[in-house]
Amino acid sequence: MKNKLMCISGPDGTGKSTQVDLLIKYFKGKGINYEATWLRFNHIFSLPLLGIARLMGLSEVITLESGNRLGYHYFYKSKTISSLYTILLLLDTIINTLFKVYIPVFIFKRNIIYDRFIYDTMVDLMVSTGTYIAESHRGKLFLRLIPKNSVSILLITNVETLRQRRDDVLYDKTLEQKINLYHKLSEKFNILVVDANQSVENVHQELLEKIGC
Repeated sequence: MKNKLMCISGPDGTGKSTQVDLLIKYFKGKGINYEATWLRFNHIFSLPLLGIARLMGLSEVITLESGNRLGYHYFYKSKTISSLYTILLLLDTIINTLFKVYIPVFIFKRNIIYDRFIYDTMVDLMVSTGTYIAESHRGKLFLRLIPKNSVSILLITNVETLRQRRDDVLYDKTLEQKINLYHKLSEKFNILVVDANQSVENVHQELLEKIGC
């Protein structure tokens, strides 16, 4: 296996964590040690802005009966907050990528499968700001953080299927928007796509085929 870095992207409920675990077990059986790293939220410099946005009524957190929580950002209501959040999140992502991707993979030579990565950060950002940044200068800066020798795979399926899997997905009012954005990114950047509306084993086998195993 030449690629030491793999990224499994997609909306909540598609089974990313399960598939990451199965891939790690598969490679372990081949004598190759991989580890998992979760890379969805990268809030460092952007954290104070999130606090300000909460005070301004531009974000909220809803707690479900199960204890799961849903967070929403309404930054699209403020051009200033949207612009600042995009810049600060980019800085956060650069730092996070340096310490969690480039240093461990390219300096310490570790094999890592990432549960979410740049595409997921971009989708969350676009939902929060209401702006499609994929073709913008800032969007291109996010995309340049993806190592050239990495493999990115998108797990995705339809809204109805995902809403049946978890209560936080069931009540997520931005789910359809997220799915549409993932589809747009996959078409724009030729991301490998696996239909998550299959059995866990079938998804695993298709993932192996996509990464050339």
